[in-house]
Amino acid sequence: MRRANLLAVLALLLGSLSAVPAAADGRVEVVELGLGAGGIMSDNVEYIGTIPVESPGIGGRVLEVDGQQRFYMTGAKGLTILDVTNPASPVTLGRLPLPHFQNEDVDVSDDGKRVIISTDTAAARLPGYPGFGSTGNGIHIIDTSDVTAPKAVGFIALSNHTTTCADAACEWLYGSSGHIVDATDPAAPKDTGKKWFRNGVTGSHALNRDASGLMISDSTPRLVLDVSDPTNPVALAEGRPDTRKFGQDGLLQHNNVRPDADQWVPREEGDTDPLMRAGELMIGNSESNINRNCNQAGGLSTWNMTDFDKGRPMQQIDVFRPFNGNWVDGNPAANALGCSGHWFTVDGEMVTTSWYEHGVRFFHVDRETGKITQKGFFQPIATQAGAAHWITDAEGNKYVYSADYARGLDILKFNPDAPEPTAEEFKQSWLINLGKVGAQAEAERLLCRLSQT
Repeated sequence: MRRANLLAVLALLLGSLSAVPAAADGRVEVVELGLGAGGIMSDNVEYIGTIPVESPGIGGRVLEVDGQQRFYMTGAKGLTILDVTNPASPVTLGRLPLPHFQNEDVDVSDDGKRVIISTDTAAARLPGYPGFGSTGNGIHIIDTSDVTAPKAVGFIALSNHTTTCADAACEWLYGSSGHIVDATDPAAPKDTGKKWFRNGVTGSHALNRDASGLMISDSTPRLVLDVSDPTNPVALAEGRPDTRKFGQDGLLQHNNVRPDADQWVPREEGDTDPLMRAGELMIGNSESNINRNCNQAGGLSTWNMTDFDKGRPMQQIDVFRPFNGNWVDGNPAANALGCSGHWFTVDGEMVTTSWYEHGVRFFHVDRETGKITQKGFFQPIATQAGAAHWITDAEGNKYVYSADYARGLDILKFNPDAPEPTAEEFKQSWLINLGKVGAQAEAERLLCRLSQT
């Protein structure tokens, strides 16, 4: 019954995607949606505006193609490709109506000519679409070589929460369920029958291919994979949460980033310098669903990958979890639904992360020590922030595109030179929307949970 209802909703969304307000030159209408009564943001964050028609916004990917910055965004309505060379004034390049849920981890080939959409909960069946089965769940291959006219060209009915390209051309795909898919012929992708899992691995949310070509899985334990032969991945190292130091985790491992991976140089034997060097830091997070206690919530973490090439396990260094009341201080020991981080991206030593009902958060991560420090926040009252992406303009200004299930696509600007919040302001920002989360957010969290179970 849930699936039938969701399919009906997705079908209704199909018609609205083509009705996105845009100027004659394709420039998208950015509106002032505001923060809602009681919403707040720190002085180092500027709210530019929102593209509400992209709601429910799910995920995205920033990519430079021939000098043009693009944002490949998926929402429940389908795929939208934006020219974000000027992040404050995006221009629509192309759209593909493809109602689906969900596709958190949008993946795009390095040349921008292929997009992978993975659905695991529901997808509307479209007439003439290649290979659609009884539900539409599976991996969709989209040809975006003509960016103005994205075209669905292939489909395989393997339900994966996320699907990641194991190579630059997206010809080999790794599904979160473990499947390895041969997509060298995009019109006829094939399950190889092999898995990237290895013995002892349980559960997986996503994988990330770093700038060196290695993949790191969000599984338990996390794996560092050499995928130079995509049909026969080799596990180089693994990492488990440090429960003795940071308390019991037991949560869904969510996503990870290895900054400066292409600058990494193997250490010589006996080099025990504790400070990390380029490519030795990994930033990850975990996710908790429908869990009202922040002390047990998913949070941002840093990991030391030194000597991973020699099989040394990744070591968890620092973990950030939100402020949590305790009734003694007058604040309830709960913080809305889940109180969990979600998709994040990295720019230099700065991290921006979506935090569901707690909006978009900004952190500094020391590359040598892994220390995490809060820096700013964008906290609307009615928000369901799902994925935050850095975009830098030609002058070096730092913007963030936030795909939000409830709001659409928020455009923010971060000013590192502006005053930072005080400790008290950070505490209040985590408590500002207690009891004010609407039914849409709760419904989305339930769908997310159902897709995992």
